[in-house]
Amino acid sequence: MASTYTNGGIEKIGNGEQAGTWGTTTNSNLDIIDNSINGVKTLTLSGTSQSFTVVDGTVSDAGAKVLVLGGSPSGTHTLTLAPNDSDKVHLVQNGTNQTVNISQGSGGNAVLTAGEIAWIFCDGAGSGAAVTKQSISSSPAAFTVGTDLTVGDDVSLTSDAAVLNFGADSDVSLTHVHDTGLLINAARELRFRDSDLKILSSADGQLDIDADTELELTAPTLQMNVTTADLNGNLDVSGTSTLTGNVTLGGQLIMPDVTSTKILVADGTSYQEVAVSGDVTIANTGAVTIANDAVETAMIADGQITTAKLAGSVAVIGMSIKLAGASFANTASVNVSGVTDNGTGDYTIAVDTDFANANFAVQATTGDDDGTNRNLGELTVHAQAAGTVQIRSHRPSASENSARSAFDPDTVYVTCNAQ
Repeated sequence: MASTYTNGGIEKIGNGEQAGTWGTTTNSNLDIIDNSINGVKTLTLSGTSQSFTVVDGTVSDAGAKVLVLGGSPSGTHTLTLAPNDSDKVHLVQNGTNQTVNISQGSGGNAVLTAGEIAWIFCDGAGSGAAVTKQSISSSPAAFTVGTDLTVGDDVSLTSDAAVLNFGADSDVSLTHVHDTGLLINAARELRFRDSDLKILSSADGQLDIDADTELELTAPTLQMNVTTADLNGNLDVSGTSTLTGNVTLGGQLIMPDVTSTKILVADGTSYQEVAVSGDVTIANTGAVTIANDAVETAMIADGQITTAKLAGSVAVIGMSIKLAGASFANTASVNVSGVTDNGTGDYTIAVDTDFANANFAVQATTGDDDGTNRNLGELTVHAQAAGTVQIRSHRPSASENSARSAFDPDTVYVTCNAQ
């Protein structure tokens, strides 16, 4: 019975065949088996197509487990593994700089790009045989590890927007943001030590940093570019605070010494606490008290106190009327809005700032402007109201029983005051 051969070219010696030469054939078969299990062969490619064949009974390059494709193909290369009825598995490395199509028949081909490593299997279906590729590149479609995975060196996620999922239902994830950083999903937390120390975003637009005891920031400068800084609690600053804008206090400004007799006074550089003592005191209600007899006339500048500045019902008017023939004029006055001539020796003076009522004192006298003392008379207050006072002038009578006549003196002086 003649010998037959396997897919890998191993010779199966027929009964009664090769008497005395079994050792040679058996050794050759073992070499073929070793080649198909562990063999690494380099197939040198050239041009655009080549065939490599498994030869029965011989250790063939095309029968090796690992095929390393080398050489310098002139373009995309078609490599045919013959014969087409031999089903087998190879690990192939395309070491050329061209794409290689590995074929066995008219079925599909396995396409390996330059530098690619992949498993292929030939189905040995004859003229319609096909070659199928299973890629083992560094970017498989999916890679699943059912237990712990220990990596002895670096791990790289080489695609943009790569995602690391955590949890049985991937409820926590880290997503790569191209040229920016990492994005943790939704309101998930980054915790430290326990659940009370964490960083998270509890709402869109808000970043929370939570600590149950202390949040410590150590840096030469802390810069906050914010529209409003809202601090809910006490602020303890041990150094100097420099504020370039306005300071609005919703509560009290508490000084180191809160004695009620002290105030803040600017010295050109800063505000200093100054004790208030002597003739002026300030209560904690803001009331200012000046001691009796503390203000002297010499302390008041000319023109600095007017009737409008006086409190309550205090008002002063003063006027001087110089008669000229049958008429008169207001030559000097204070707090007078006008004078009405009611007739001979009868004048009504209108007060500019009214008194509180008609209860005020009036002093009136006449004067002589030519030194003859002939036009001096007696003045009486005929009527007075809050805003007016009426004065009448009479000549002195010759006797107690003589009637006095009205007349216009040279000058009339009237002063009114009230307290």
